[in-house]
Amino acid sequence: MSLPPRPPCRPGHLSPKPSGFYHQDRWHSTFCSSRSFPTVDSIRNCLAGRIVYMMGDSTLRQWWEYLRDTVPLSTCHLSSRSPDGRGDNSGDSAALEGPQLAPAFSPHPSGLPALCGQRTTRPGWGPYTVVVLGMGAHFTTFPPSIFARRLAGIRAAVKALLDREPSTLVVIKLANTGYKSVYGSDWLTLQVNRLLRAAFVGLRVAFVDAWEMTSSLDVPDKIHPKELIVRNEVELFLSFICPT
Repeated sequence: MSLPPRPPCRPGHLSPKPSGFYHQDRWHSTFCSSRSFPTVDSIRNCLAGRIVYMMGDSTLRQWWEYLRDTVPLSTCHLSSRSPDGRGDNSGDSAALEGPQLAPAFSPHPSGLPALCGQRTTRPGWGPYTVVVLGMGAHFTTFPPSIFARRLAGIRAAVKALLDREPSTLVVIKLANTGYKSVYGSDWLTLQVNRLLRAAFVGLRVAFVDAWEMTSSLDVPDKIHPKELIVRNEVELFLSFICPT
């Protein structure tokens, strides 16, 4: 399949509608030249020497689990701490450490201000640090004004981080479709995504449009998509880390 020339995937691109499509089970971005990472070595080489902080809900945890299960790592640590180091019983955070990469997941997006404010003076921040944020389903039960206030604090933390370390990559995972319950719906999730996009206007961040990536395949509609979709989301994410 031949596609018109597209620039490498870099933060700051505004994804159009549609933002991409599937062909032979692979997602092709319409606004940047998304790459494929078909082997363990290709993923390891992309993430070599990098620290990846993932903060979000269980759909972002699927990314962490995909990397954990795909790329051999030496140790796995589990704890119940938010990114600022405080104990918290609302969920578990997990860190993976290996000889070449260290992705970490935490279900505490609200800990980002502490992460950005306290840790940017440590060695390693900058081009070898990636922050991934995923917010969606858990906010559909609240009025939009509450989510907007939460986003204002997160945007301020992201701006402070990028002002201090502009080469740090920040990736926003948009909420995906499939939340069908008394507490949420795709309509409410769509409003969350609109607020997410609006909150980060003017900042050099990257977006992974999980909304379109989960609604473009003829598969059962689930809040936690199948591995094929998760793999494509992770590969688009990796395309921003290693655009060429």
